[in-house]
Amino acid sequence: MTNLFVVYAAAFLLPLIFHSWRIALWGLGVQGFVLGLILLATHDYSIMTGVEAVNLFVLRAILVPWLLLRSMRGARIAADFTLIKKNLSQWFIVVMIVVAGAFFGRVMAPADSQEAFQVGTAAIAILAGILILANQRHVIGQAVGIITFEGGLTLVELLSQHAMPLEVYVGISIVFTLLLLTLAGFIRRFRENPQHVPTSDQSTENGIVL
Repeated sequence: MTNLFVVYAAAFLLPLIFHSWRIALWGLGVQGFVLGLILLATHDYSIMTGVEAVNLFVLRAILVPWLLLRSMRGARIAADFTLIKKNLSQWFIVVMIVVAGAFFGRVMAPADSQEAFQVGTAAIAILAGILILANQRHVIGQAVGIITFEGGLTLVELLSQHAMPLEVYVGISIVFTLLLLTLAGFIRRFRENPQHVPTSDQSTENGIVL
């Protein structure tokens, strides 16, 4: 179980290192897939579990990266695109987020180190999503930040002992689907009119990648 949370954390932290929006989008897919595995490992089979598994494996693990990658086809993005600015202050914030998440997990579950790690991972994901949003002017970076943040909230729900009613979860899934379609629509608008949307927080002097 702990290994799943390690992989999940790597899926949203490692893309912060790379200069690649494609890695960031595939990271979202990995996050969705791992959330599905966590669901199966922590919940007994039921109709609710089946609906939630379909949502995680199909909608989040497959549709999210596929639709966003498809929407970005042909778009021009600065070659130096990154999810966060590459400077000492930003890396310090990342470290502090990890420390704060670990501390929060320990406070919430002082008697169970495994539960503390799980809760801390969810907190780190939420804070990482906020950090990405705070750094991004580019629509694809904002999409990554929003979905990373939402994934952290989903992990909190998976760790809860109180399951949501099926009707509520179906409604949440519909809202998430509408959010994804809205993000894809904004990305297509950027692709068609790139002069109206900032391409990066940083200068584009280093060139453009397709």
